[in-house]
Amino acid sequence: MGTKIKALVLQAKGGEQVVKEVDKPVPKAKPNAAIPGEIGDLLVNVKAVALNPVDWKQADAGFFIDAYPVTLGSDAAGIVEAVGEGITEFSVGDEVLAFTKLGVPGGYGAFSEYSLFEAATTIKKPPFFSWEQAATIPVGTLTAAIGLYHELNLPLPTENPSWFREEFILIWGGSSSVGSYAVQLAANTGLSVIATASPKNHDYLRSIGAAYVIDYNAPDVIDQINSITNNQLKYVFDIIGSESSNIGLKVLAPNGKLAHTSEGPTDTKDDVQIKRVVLGVAHRDTQGFLKTVNKLAKVIEQLLFEGRIQPNNIEVIEGGLNGIPSGLQKLKEGRVSATKLVAKFD
Repeated sequence: MGTKIKALVLQAKGGEQVVKEVDKPVPKAKPNAAIPGEIGDLLVNVKAVALNPVDWKQADAGFFIDAYPVTLGSDAAGIVEAVGEGITEFSVGDEVLAFTKLGVPGGYGAFSEYSLFEAATTIKKPPFFSWEQAATIPVGTLTAAIGLYHELNLPLPTENPSWFREEFILIWGGSSSVGSYAVQLAANTGLSVIATASPKNHDYLRSIGAAYVIDYNAPDVIDQINSITNNQLKYVFDIIGSESSNIGLKVLAPNGKLAHTSEGPTDTKDDVQIKRVVLGVAHRDTQGFLKTVNKLAKVIEQLLFEGRIQPNNIEVIEGGLNGIPSGLQKLKEGRVSATKLVAKFD
């Protein structure tokens, strides 16, 4: 019998998630693969996990789940305890954060005392971030980076881009986790960020780099955007849904680009590119996508160590693993705003 650890286990689609004893996972070696970058596993002693809407949606609907029983959770930070054979960029004792494999049984879920982190989507943790802060970073930053740099094809902030004239981007849902990281990344890239949020979050968005903040409920929201951009808006990143994506289409100039993380627009516009942002397929490596995510992870790591990205605001939920189900219910009911729920493990 192997060593036992505690993990939050989902037995069936739509079922209850319960803390149980499971076998401590063992990291796999780096396979012989043509994909550059670090693949293969790290075994990590998890110190904190962040909760995401995808966690309760997965549990309810069963998407991206390969088999049951399974441990969910994909946003975590901890200390490397073992390294899969052939992996060179990480060592035992490294403090790391990662987007972990979604819905893959066998020790990959983050809601566990120990989890397997795939090295390609793991980032070293700067020492000036707490475990709780670090756990908020991976999913939000990588999703934002995919939207900005892969789908909208913006230059990377580490390439020191410069614009010959003011260039705007509209980020709809700026106070969400993905939105707040998108605001920071876009500002680091040199764009003038227009973000939407409820008024209570306007000061926060300005503090992390938004040049303009608009109340998304304002009746003249379209006029405000057009006035700021002089009808020359080229980029929209929507984190909310179809209605806001439709507004994005309306305010985009000809040949503009729209990226969306949720439901896309129901309207159409002939001269606009529309791209869906999906981080969850990274570990399934569709068409070499893991290589892209690995590259972006290294960009984010550099920005973190340079102090150019700040973590989300956090709210620590009580009870460690046992507190996660009630935290997910709070997320499901829409009772979380401009804050990331985090569970800390002793």
